[in-house]
Amino acid sequence: MPTPCATLSRACRLFAVLLFFTALVCPGAAQAQATRILVLPFEVNAGPELGYLRESLQGLLAEKLRDQGLDVVPAEEAKALVEQRKVTRIDTASARELTLLAKAQNAIYGSFTQVGEAISLDARLVDGFGLKPDRNIYVAKDGLISILPAVEEVARSVRMELMSTDVVSQVSVEGLRFLDPDIVLMRVRMQKGEVFSPEVANQDLREIFNLGYFEDVRVESRDTPEGKHVVFVVEEKPRVAAISLYGVDELKEDDILAVMNTKTGSVVNLRILSDDLNKIRSLYRDKGYYLAEVSYRFDQTDRGTARLILDIKEGNKLYIRDISIRGANQISESSLKSELALSERGFFSFITGSGILKEDMLERDAAVIEAYYANRGFMDAKVSPPEVDYRDDGIHILFTVEEGARYRVSGVDIRGDLVESQDDLFKITKLDDIAAANDFLDRSIVRDDVHRLSEHYAELGYAFANVDVRFNEDRERQTVSIVYIISKRQKVYIRRVLVEGNTSTRDNVIRRELLLGDGDRFSGRRISRSSERLNKLGYFNAVDIETVPTGDPTQMDLKVKVEERPTGTISAGVGYSSLNRFFVGGQIQERNLFGRGYILALAGQIGGVSTDSSLLFVNPSIYDTKFSWSTSVYWQTYDYTDYEKKTIGGRTALGYPLGEYTTFEAGYSLERFDIRDVDDKSARLIRDFKGVNWSSTVDVGATRDTTDDNFMPTRGTVNRVDVYYSGGPLGGTTDYIKYTYSSHWFQSLMWDTVFHVHGMAGYVSKNYGNNEIPPWVRFYLGGIDDVRGYDGSRISPSDAATGDRIGGNKMFFMNLEYLFPISQSNSIWGVTFFDAGNAWDDDQPYFKDTRQRDGSSLPFGLYKSVGLGIRWNSPFGPIRLEYGYPLDKLRNSSDSGKFEFKIGGAF
Repeated sequence: MPTPCATLSRACRLFAVLLFFTALVCPGAAQAQATRILVLPFEVNAGPELGYLRESLQGLLAEKLRDQGLDVVPAEEAKALVEQRKVTRIDTASARELTLLAKAQNAIYGSFTQVGEAISLDARLVDGFGLKPDRNIYVAKDGLISILPAVEEVARSVRMELMSTDVVSQVSVEGLRFLDPDIVLMRVRMQKGEVFSPEVANQDLREIFNLGYFEDVRVESRDTPEGKHVVFVVEEKPRVAAISLYGVDELKEDDILAVMNTKTGSVVNLRILSDDLNKIRSLYRDKGYYLAEVSYRFDQTDRGTARLILDIKEGNKLYIRDISIRGANQISESSLKSELALSERGFFSFITGSGILKEDMLERDAAVIEAYYANRGFMDAKVSPPEVDYRDDGIHILFTVEEGARYRVSGVDIRGDLVESQDDLFKITKLDDIAAANDFLDRSIVRDDVHRLSEHYAELGYAFANVDVRFNEDRERQTVSIVYIISKRQKVYIRRVLVEGNTSTRDNVIRRELLLGDGDRFSGRRISRSSERLNKLGYFNAVDIETVPTGDPTQMDLKVKVEERPTGTISAGVGYSSLNRFFVGGQIQERNLFGRGYILALAGQIGGVSTDSSLLFVNPSIYDTKFSWSTSVYWQTYDYTDYEKKTIGGRTALGYPLGEYTTFEAGYSLERFDIRDVDDKSARLIRDFKGVNWSSTVDVGATRDTTDDNFMPTRGTVNRVDVYYSGGPLGGTTDYIKYTYSSHWFQSLMWDTVFHVHGMAGYVSKNYGNNEIPPWVRFYLGGIDDVRGYDGSRISPSDAATGDRIGGNKMFFMNLEYLFPISQSNSIWGVTFFDAGNAWDDDQPYFKDTRQRDGSSLPFGLYKSVGLGIRWNSPFGPIRLEYGYPLDKLRNSSDSGKFEFKIGGAF
């Protein structure tokens, strides 16, 4: 007959089995019950003074377990069970039996030990059902003061052990054949070490399915001794075995495949494929095939792979056939259409590119029409978004306009903080002139007036001045009066100027180009001009002058940030010019020597006609003053048709700025000329200078430069005048006075193009000794630097007796150029040009008809040419490649035109 204990033991096991099956059927219930724990007495291995721990340690651990959120069997109930079962020594079997009797799921017991100052807690966590092995928890500390932290650590460890079934131990993917598991794992929020959450699992399930690579996705949670193993089971869509294109004629198949993200070998993803189809349609639209249709289908040979087939119906290439502007009654449709970037297909469209629809221009053109109306008094004009109709015969575009009333300006007033009288401020504005003429409102002039007034106030130090505009409309009379309301706010001064980004260039080199310094009154114009001056140095890729608040509204800092670029160059090249034939040249140059702004350049060139070499040094600011100094030495050999000239010389000069844009320079040069190989039948002027000649020359000149860039200005002028005085009291064997004047004018036009006019005139006369002017000092034209298309230096008066070219004592030439960007990022420009010029003899006035080679008249006495070319600001220096075609017949010059090439020098 079974004993009571055996019966109780069987009952406990039966209860455990029932509870286990309940956990399988209702995991939530089991999980809830799994938090109840029985704390049993701990054995204390320590001195008598710690005997109190035999009773208090059990209660202390129970308290800390409750703090961890666990349901702990009350101490009285635990003590009663131990006494009732007469348990004198606790082990795993007795702990399990007591756990089930307490209707708990786990029990904890163990020992406390003290050895010297070291203490330790050795606890054992027991699963009352026997479904999990016992788990040991060991904590060691130093000193009795650490008893409480040791108990807290045991409690935390118990909680983690009990929760381990809910902690994610591993996240993996099953079912992949082609894709990398990371494609899935990088999208899921479920991570190892986190508490398992069904909500997060469902969110991850949707996220994986939305990737588009899978036919089916499900999630499984597998319990392991370490925790929850979360498995995402997927079924991949087929892999693309090949891509076939049908119906492609106008585009290259490689171009279509290049824009697609779907590639051979990739897994089918309908979301990506949809984007690919849109890219292909866009590719066709860019080529003018706006009716192109693209569809797809799969040819699946087996379950794992499929052929992707794209069916393309290209349709006809469409051009803009018609642009209509509905509602344009008071302004002609043709005037409006002339302002649009888009235009209809015409006879010369194959050259001009007109008739091509650029969809990003549609919104721009609608804004242009609205602005056109606003600038002509139509304050209420509105333009609806354009309607684009793609038909078989072409593209039809319709803009719809609501013109509204047209307003005249009845008056202009300026109010607010006036630092000057209204009359003085009206000298700055332009709208008052329109009001005086009772003309129509032009909003662009209003905007310009606001800008002018703001700049004017900023120039007076009011950096934060604000100009508001008030429109007072009289709809019955269809007039409007304008009021400019100015808030000057406070004057602003520069507290400090900070320089950043310069690692090679010294601060003083940057600061001396700034027109504002510490303590100066703010000036927007001076900041803009300072930025321009720094850019023109050529030392920096970027210059940014930023205003920085200081906390004091009357002061601001200026932060000058620069990005340096290499200033040293080594260049070599070969080329051809009509003057020098084929040539080889090279140059070593540093434009910012020692970071002080010094220029040092050594250059040389060997050509079919001349050989040149030079050494140049420039100090642009002597001891940071406004004085500049330059010196150079040079050697040159030039083989003229009738003689050879060898030159050795040097020049030194001082410069000083006169105002902001003008520089004055005075120099002295000493040169030795050796005239050789003079033919006995040469012109007398040439024979008279045979042998060694010395030239002692003083020159003075002034340059005014208002351009915005050294390489390719888009606005501004450059004017230079020079006077050379040689001989007389200066000594030497040459005597002359030479005058030259050169002028450049740059004007930016639409589409980032530039119009450039260059003219130069020169005159040389005898000095007081009445000696002949040397032939090499006189003027010769023809070639890449003046009148292109003619042989170099062939435009010149000739000796009446011998026919030798002897140069003119006066000259004039002009270049008209239209420059257009080819690649602005690479500083490449195209140019078309018209040149005209001539050189005249002593007895001939300017613009005298010197007759063409065939004896026909030469209008205005100017040889003319046209041509085109390319200019590139390369890393080796400015490069020009140009072709000029002569329009007139010049003696000893080809009529077929000239290709010419040049490296270096200003354009």
